[in-house]
Amino acid sequence: MVKLSVVIITYNEEKNIGRCIDSVKTVADEIVVVDSFSKDNTKKICLEKDVRFIEHPFEGHIQQKNFALSQATFDHVLSLDADEYLSQKLLQSIKAVKLNWKACAYRMNRLSSYGGKWIKHGSWYPDRKIRLWDRQKGIWGGENPHDKVLLQGGSKIIHLEGDLMHTAYQDSVETLTKIQSYSNIYRDESTGKKNSSVLKILGHSWFAFIKSYLIKRGFLDGFEGLMVAAAEGNHVFYKYAKLYEANQQRLIGKNIVISRTDNLGDVILTLPIAGYLKRLIPDSKIYFIGKKYTKAVIEQSIHIDVFLDQQEILNNPIFFKKLNIDTIIFVYPDYKLSRIAKRSGIPNRVSTSHRWFNWVYCNHLVNFSRVKSDLHESQLNFKLLRPFRYNTDLDLSQIRELYGITPEPKFKGLLHPYKFNLIIHPKSKGNGREWGLDNYHALIKQLPKERFSFFITGLKEEELSIKKELPELLTAEGVQNVMGKFSLEEMSSFISKVDGLVASGTGVLHLAAALGKFSIGLFPPIRPIHPGRWGPIGSNATYFVADKDCSDCKRSGECACIRMITVSQVAARILLASQRKESVGEHSSTPAIV
Repeated sequence: MVKLSVVIITYNEEKNIGRCIDSVKTVADEIVVVDSFSKDNTKKICLEKDVRFIEHPFEGHIQQKNFALSQATFDHVLSLDADEYLSQKLLQSIKAVKLNWKACAYRMNRLSSYGGKWIKHGSWYPDRKIRLWDRQKGIWGGENPHDKVLLQGGSKIIHLEGDLMHTAYQDSVETLTKIQSYSNIYRDESTGKKNSSVLKILGHSWFAFIKSYLIKRGFLDGFEGLMVAAAEGNHVFYKYAKLYEANQQRLIGKNIVISRTDNLGDVILTLPIAGYLKRLIPDSKIYFIGKKYTKAVIEQSIHIDVFLDQQEILNNPIFFKKLNIDTIIFVYPDYKLSRIAKRSGIPNRVSTSHRWFNWVYCNHLVNFSRVKSDLHESQLNFKLLRPFRYNTDLDLSQIRELYGITPEPKFKGLLHPYKFNLIIHPKSKGNGREWGLDNYHALIKQLPKERFSFFITGLKEEELSIKKELPELLTAEGVQNVMGKFSLEEMSSFISKVDGLVASGTGVLHLAAALGKFSIGLFPPIRPIHPGRWGPIGSNATYFVADKDCSDCKRSGECACIRMITVSQVAARILLASQRKESVGEHSSTPAIV
């Protein structure tokens, strides 16, 4: 007679383990339970029943069962799950086998229950399993969570009389929970190894239901038979659907290019895509193509690994080939770059479907309209991740945490240690509607000089324009004119050290918002340049806009609507912010100075 080790794996099985152990006691020479650190009374029950209890981290069904196999004292093993137990007929069959062991392994039918009813038709029965074998002849294999015993070639298998009883599901809630769990395991084990498609999802799931309910006559088990067939179809549906999504996400690769070759504000609102991808794919390498003048800010983002100059790539069309790029995302459509990307053999080329050349040079086209959308520009950028099945519906509060801009500190002594240091950026380089120099001048006059220090920023050519239009703005009391004196890198560092900024919808406004500074944007209500689309996104950013529908100023450089924002409104908001700084200063020994 052979000696038999019964091995069982458990995790939170207090409802089942006692029955399982009791069913094998008269046939087992040893019972080994390998537990994954259960939180319930599983351990207590096992110890009371005098089994060998081993705790071991769970790494997968197959791995755990093979570990349990290795802990058995005897080579002849009976391996069970905690929710299984032996019927009397199967128990007698195993006892007979112990007296006269003739095969390498023994197979048995598994009879499962749904809601307390034993299911004798459909895909669940007879569910033939090898559970009794000589461990020298085979081990656990297959794919998680659907493991099976893999035997050496030519191994003799004998079928045993009697059923292995399996208490599978109690109700639809438990069924759905297990389907989600098992389909997650299948996805994790199969991503990148197996393929899925819409046809496979539909075909396999429908066939699983038809096979169980009609072909194998599951309908004879009544309502429970219907639930089992539905569970079979659902499990197949979700495992292939989740695998499809995971494979699509994996398709993006690890060498990713983001291309945004327009203006600074647009670039800043695109940087959160890089932050998002870095969170999802920490070992990815993110390249960013931009105009040369935007390089300084792009490189200040911790999420960008390499800046690529648009013009350098255009001058050297074979540049991409040496980078081994997996995906390029054209956030801003670019005819010449998209043509180079295709000729360079980049596998994934993503853009919108609204430019004719994208149909020629890009292979992942996303259909959405920026002009007609009610979403913010930064949110619309995320729509371009849709081909890879990532979440593309981020809230603005999520996006504002993804810029990653961290300038190097460069300024000492320029800022006032106790006053509220406020940047006034009156011009927009012709890219947006402007509030008016007279309004900015009035704002400076209205704010108390003993509490505020003002800095006028902008380009050198904008300074020349102001000197012609309203020179007193630059020489007003408490004002320092620093127009044209900073590089973009220095400007970013300077903004990071001041207390606030006021501007219309310019790149500098978005930079301040991205740096978490108090910032006020002044906008017209005209679509599509209204703040709903272009407002500053940051933890301390806000904006003003006239409460009216307006299209009168669309074709005019002058905008009456933006001038409806009053100086008093803006001043009141700035004074509120300055009070907060003063409140902090009263309770802090550290002055607000670099």
